[in-house]
Amino acid sequence: MPLSPGTRLGAYEIVGPLGAGGMGEVYRARDTRLGREVAVKVLPQHLAATPEIRARFEREAHTISSLNHPNICTLHDVGHEGDIDYIVMELVEGETLADRIARGPLPTFEVLRIGTQIADALDKAHRAGIVHRDLKPGNIMLAKSGTKLLDFGLARATGLEAAPAGQTNSPTLGRPLTAEGTIVGTFLYMAPEQLEGKEADARADIWALGCVLYEMITGMRPFQGKSQASLISSIMSADPAPIAQVSPLNPPALGRLVKACLEKEPEERIQTAHDVKLQLQWIVEGGSQAGVAAPVATRRRRREQLAWIAATTMTVIAAGLAVTKLMPKPPAKPVIFELTPPHQARSVDLPRISPDGRRLAFNAADSTGTVGIWVRQMNSLDAQRLPGTEGATRPFWSPDSRFLAFFSGGKLRKIDLSGGPPITICDAPRGADGTWGPRGVILFDGTTADSVQSVSASGGVPTGATVVDRKSLEVYTAWPQFLPDGRHFLYIAYGSGPEGRMLKVGSIDSKETKSLGPAGSRTEYASGHLLYVRGGALLAQPFDSGALKFTGDPFPVAENVETDPVGSARFSASTDGTLVFRAGGTGATDRLAWTNRRGERTGTVGAPGTYSTPALSPDGTQLAVEVYDLSRQAGDIWLWDLPRDLGSRFTFADQDVDDPVWSPDGSRVLYSVARGSFNDLHIKSVGGAGVDSLLFASDQQKLAGSWSPDGQWITYMMRSPSVPRFDIYGLSLGDSTRPVPLAATPFNEAQAVISPDGKWLAFVSDESGQFEIYVRTFPGPGGKWRVSTAGGGEPTWRGDSRELYYLSPDSKLMMVSVEPGTPPRFSLPQRLFDTPLGPPFPIRNRYVVTRDGQRFLFVAPAGEGKVGATTVVLDWLGRLEKR
Repeated sequence: MPLSPGTRLGAYEIVGPLGAGGMGEVYRARDTRLGREVAVKVLPQHLAATPEIRARFEREAHTISSLNHPNICTLHDVGHEGDIDYIVMELVEGETLADRIARGPLPTFEVLRIGTQIADALDKAHRAGIVHRDLKPGNIMLAKSGTKLLDFGLARATGLEAAPAGQTNSPTLGRPLTAEGTIVGTFLYMAPEQLEGKEADARADIWALGCVLYEMITGMRPFQGKSQASLISSIMSADPAPIAQVSPLNPPALGRLVKACLEKEPEERIQTAHDVKLQLQWIVEGGSQAGVAAPVATRRRRREQLAWIAATTMTVIAAGLAVTKLMPKPPAKPVIFELTPPHQARSVDLPRISPDGRRLAFNAADSTGTVGIWVRQMNSLDAQRLPGTEGATRPFWSPDSRFLAFFSGGKLRKIDLSGGPPITICDAPRGADGTWGPRGVILFDGTTADSVQSVSASGGVPTGATVVDRKSLEVYTAWPQFLPDGRHFLYIAYGSGPEGRMLKVGSIDSKETKSLGPAGSRTEYASGHLLYVRGGALLAQPFDSGALKFTGDPFPVAENVETDPVGSARFSASTDGTLVFRAGGTGATDRLAWTNRRGERTGTVGAPGTYSTPALSPDGTQLAVEVYDLSRQAGDIWLWDLPRDLGSRFTFADQDVDDPVWSPDGSRVLYSVARGSFNDLHIKSVGGAGVDSLLFASDQQKLAGSWSPDGQWITYMMRSPSVPRFDIYGLSLGDSTRPVPLAATPFNEAQAVISPDGKWLAFVSDESGQFEIYVRTFPGPGGKWRVSTAGGGEPTWRGDSRELYYLSPDSKLMMVSVEPGTPPRFSLPQRLFDTPLGPPFPIRNRYVVTRDGQRFLFVAPAGEGKVGATTVVLDWLGRLEKR
């Protein structure tokens, strides 16, 4: 009889049911002594019908409870309450492997990871003299902490292995097999010796593990049958279809390993789980790349027969080809389709097709807001997130399509798609975008670095691959893309305005460059053409990669391709002629969205647009924000009357205007105005016919930061043409000709924000190797304290200076409590909620907070949470030629 919530079994209070099986019913329960949640399994009465069985069960349970392994569900206790016998186990949250397999085959790297963990757990138990005897996908849980094996060894303790008629249906079985009313389940994973009634040892678990691996790889059970008898016959006499035929993209070594686990005779089978684990680890480390052994010739007569057969076959083929050449070829049909994003994804960005055209990688945030890299086989309906890529951005492929490189935690890393953890290549605290050449060289750029960096794909110290041409007023270089020779590469040199973005060719062998003309966006070479976006259209222009020059005019390939103000166009092409892109054009890409302190959306401001650097007026009634005009590649400051939700243009400069900062009384706005390669600081009154006035001009790039509450000081970030880093300066409004350094070191310091009480300055610095949040006394001198613990950016104060907010590298809004004093005391960072933003920007802010800290306004992706599809075009150039 099912137990109702509130029932007590010793110290355990039943909370609710979790499931049922051959071992009995399972309930979620609370351990009243230790205050933890556990799983309680109530045993069927026939399992404890005699004292002998009960004594054996308790003896075996005590042995199993001694197993201490991260992949084995811990058995805590055994008890008896009235006529109820029960066991108490670790409560494992997640899904069963059976549920996961029901959605289709697992990617190779997941098969290897899960298989290694199962084998390691079996090895631990076997060494302790314990055999599972009921290993199957339904007894394997996939939890956040890793794989967990359930019911370990309890089949023997209860005598279940000797009673197949009492077994339950396997969770992976589509429908039950019946024989005279008996439901068959774990027959599917029983070794032949078990079916013959022989004593089963650890090698029976190896057989079951082989079945589980086969099912993970192929999505199919290795042995089939329409009845209990036919299933047993298949297990005893038939061989499963080779993995190389069912799933040919998997490593050959993996198929051979599974075959060795499924040998009928125990003596011919792999003998230990330890050996299985070692072979899986070898495949992860690269052994999987070994090819299939070449066939060995047998007798001379056999060779002669094959030679005659081959000669005859070639004659027939040649005749067929001659006839085929005389026949007209049917016109090829263009193939265009869309790939929908994973159902778990909340946002998707930067699609990157592998060079061989078989896989698609992209950045995505799942339902929890965790950003990572996902990979989808082009012949699959599902995408999988790569383990170990949490917080990673900007993936790009190795030339052989085996590895993905990406940036995370201030490092450039790579990961083998066949399995294994990410490997660090080098430090890249400002790494943004990269390209991997056929000569084993990786180029990448950074959001605040002034030149493209070069490093060996095997690891090393990055060196400059480009030189910023200061005479041409260049500010930085970015978006490297290798050309086919692996020596030359494309990149963009950024100045100011549309004429300042130039497409160039560089070389890893020298610093000589060649200009190809104005650049519309990041550019890729594909099929003898350069692909780039201009005005929302994806264009292809014939290009001679040997002579490094254009050989024809551009022509359109696709319309409405998503891009952004800095030219980050969302398209990618493979060497086999496959093109992928995301639609979105150059229109509204952002939404100004309000959320509460729990991260729940509570409203929006204005219509979708292209926004950045919002600033809230001191009284909270107005919003200043940059609105970017992609048609002229420049932005202006707009002011929004929040109660009426009405916006009006505030600045009318010819150059780019951004980074608005309100004066303490809300009467003026400070902002940055571009002047060639530099930026100057301007102030303008809000009321009436305000006139723009120059506050401070110099030949440096300057971005406005904050305004002190007494109205006497402003802070700004500054970078000189000769120094590739940002420093923080203060400017007294009483003498605006003499800047004062506030944080000027050999490292980057940026995003300086004065606290509302005027005592502290919060800013970001990469002195630790990645950007972290620091606080120091203002205006100084005095102490300095680091308040973030694992990276961060975009700091913002609450109106009373008692809380400091910032973004973590995985896009979470963090909060640090501040207790005034000398020195001040800071709490450990607390996560408030997941934001709709990507990783923090090192020089720009994308959110504001109300004075009471209860509401936040974000520059969020437009689309109200909807995630668009990726368009795929097969043989994109051939399709255009056949029009």
